Amino acid sequence: MPHSVLMARQPIFDTRQKVIAYELLYRSNEGTNPLPLISGETASSRVILRSYTSIADAGNLRTLPAFINFSQQMLEAESLPSLSPREIVIEILEDCEVTPRLINAVERLHKAGFKLALDDFIYQPEFEPLLEMVHIVKLDIRSLSAIELRQQVELLRRFKVKLLAEKVETQEEYQLCLELGCEMFQGYFFSKPELLKGRKAAGSKLIITQLLSALSRPESDFAQLNDVLSRDPALSYKLLRLTNSAAFGLQRSVSSLQEALVYLGIDQLKKWASLIILADDYDKPSELVRQILLMARFCERLSEAYPAVDSGEAFMVGLLLHLDALMDQSQSDLLQQIDVTSKIFDALTERQGDLGLLLLQAEAFVQGNWESTDQHLTDKLQHCYLESLEWSRESMRLMDET
Repeated sequence: MPHSVLMARQPIFDTRQKVIAYELLYRSNEGTNPLPLISGETASSRVILRSYTSIADAGNLRTLPAFINFSQQMLEAESLPSLSPREIVIEILEDCEVTPRLINAVERLHKAGFKLALDDFIYQPEFEPLLEMVHIVKLDIRSLSAIELRQQVELLRRFKVKLLAEKVETQEEYQLCLELGCEMFQGYFFSKPELLKGRKAAGSKLIITQLLSALSRPESDFAQLNDVLSRDPALSYKLLRLTNSAAFGLQRSVSSLQEALVYLGIDQLKKWASLIILADDYDKPSELVRQILLMARFCERLSEAYPAVDSGEAFMVGLLLHLDALMDQSQSDLLQQIDVTSKIFDALTERQGDLGLLLLQAEAFVQGNWESTDQHLTDKLQHCYLESLEWSRESMRLMDET
């Protein structure tokens, strides 16, 4: 794939853990102009951009700003991106050398109305001319100790910049950065639950885990599923509502749970039950729900490249990858309650088997670790990822309507 461009996205949150932008991760084997957004027709650029940054939020479709990395060569070019300053945030990479030409380029972009960010920043006096113009400074907390992080924050207080903490992976790290005055956050902290020892799943959560357990077993039949669902009237009601929604286009309404199960079939039931589960209010960031849906669909679609992998099991692996965060349980506790098949268990806990290899590919792609992906699957990964973004966006919209 000599001319392939790989793209994925990573969310950026505010202090309320609400997603406010996405950083576009990309790789091009050409290396000269890695993003098709930077040049070419504005209309084409916007189609690409919005495919990766539009989300369904409270039933409405909105497009978020995109953080895009710019090399020194791209910054110093005598041309501006063919996009509105409202649509992108220009990231100045950490390896840029502060030269008069770079300062002039940043000043030109600043005057044009673009928001500017310094990526992976470590304070040095020569960066002060840039600090007077940029709007955001990104601090990589993986490369800084707690003391060094505090020192960097103190050095930056005299500049009118917002601080964005990168690679925040735990709730504790999020709290520390919040206390230090960071206003924006990036990383996977939303998928790392605070574990409460001795806490048991109660009420509908217990029924949900039982339903997932039944759905993960190949031998489950409609009678067993009906038995589990019938113990939660709200869950049953939502399933009937979804089955009777315009998404199915039925000629007549489905009036019983058993009829809905027969109509849907096991594979479709897994997906719709998953949407119902995720639609419940667990007081979690909506981005977590989006991520769970995205990974479930991504793994399912990617199973087409793995003949030995069942698409239903692939969907379940993607679904369960971060479901522990939504349910406030450790993954080991959740898997014990659900009683998943050995294939799913081994894939999630050890990344073993064909299903485990598939999950590794999906994770590497979503996180932008392109060197860890199978180069023979480049086109397939990109196509499946983009389709999964669209599917998860539509699923979020549909959940808000039920």
